[in-house]
Amino acid sequence: MSLVSRRAALQSLGALGLGAALPASAVAAPRPARRDHHVVSTHTFSVGEALVTVIRDTGFPIPLSAIGTNVDDEAVVALMEEFGLPTETAPTDVSQLVIDTGGVRVVLDTGTGQGNLIPAMQKLGLGEETVDRVVISHFHGDHVGGVSDGVVPTFPNASVHFPEPELAFLESFEGENQGVTDALDALSPVRNVLETYDDGDELAPGLTAVAAHGHTPGHMVFVLESGDARLMIASDAVAHPVAFFRYPEWLFGFDMAGDETVATRRRLLDRAVDEKLPFFASHMPFPGVGRVSRDGGGFRYTPAPML
Repeated sequence: MSLVSRRAALQSLGALGLGAALPASAVAAPRPARRDHHVVSTHTFSVGEALVTVIRDTGFPIPLSAIGTNVDDEAVVALMEEFGLPTETAPTDVSQLVIDTGGVRVVLDTGTGQGNLIPAMQKLGLGEETVDRVVISHFHGDHVGGVSDGVVPTFPNASVHFPEPELAFLESFEGENQGVTDALDALSPVRNVLETYDDGDELAPGLTAVAAHGHTPGHMVFVLESGDARLMIASDAVAHPVAFFRYPEWLFGFDMAGDETVATRRRLLDRAVDEKLPFFASHMPFPGVGRVSRDGGGFRYTPAPML
């Protein structure tokens, strides 16, 4: 089975406007029209008294050579064949959460800014003006891109919460990188309502930030707790439903610090198993909610949308 080259894969990732984790030379300037592989979807469930709505913003095929960038192509293809998955691309969903907890409405990550997040919210009666807080996990374009259109904030009545170490990275970055530029441009219209947060901060009633650096310098995940119920919100710590569970040591094309990414991933997956935490991650197949179990030296993700 032939795969696109590593170089071609990185160029494709950059062209999607998601290549901020890559060297500047790997980031293509043109951004193609949004690509999708199935229709918009929403899914709502409860975590104790908190109401969580998953909204699928968009989807796109990632070149398979972006999966397991530190291992041989043949190992990645073999794993995909074992699970009956495509062996040239990895169809990938991009989902965000709207969380209603303690009288506060939170949008957690804002999608690409070109997808279905806002239309879906409007159809559910969750207009942009009803959002109290916007929480962003990290600076990649499919997470921060929808916070504004570069001129006007998307959520006019909301404060915006951004990881402190991530902002420090963006503001101190030297050189040219389209992803960094795009993130700063998206954040510019909300700087007057921008608040930074760090590990352990409570961002809304029951919603706590957990440092998960590696994927990006300030990447954050979250634990939502209400009564006896909890949910781990893993952002991009695990970005494929098979590969990075079975082999946590494999790297993704967007992971900026390899060793730190792997240590973070194992820590979070161990915690999800040991504490029996239901698990959501942004790029799991919609609706992205499931359970984590141990499987040999790695882990297994089992979809469980009706938690």
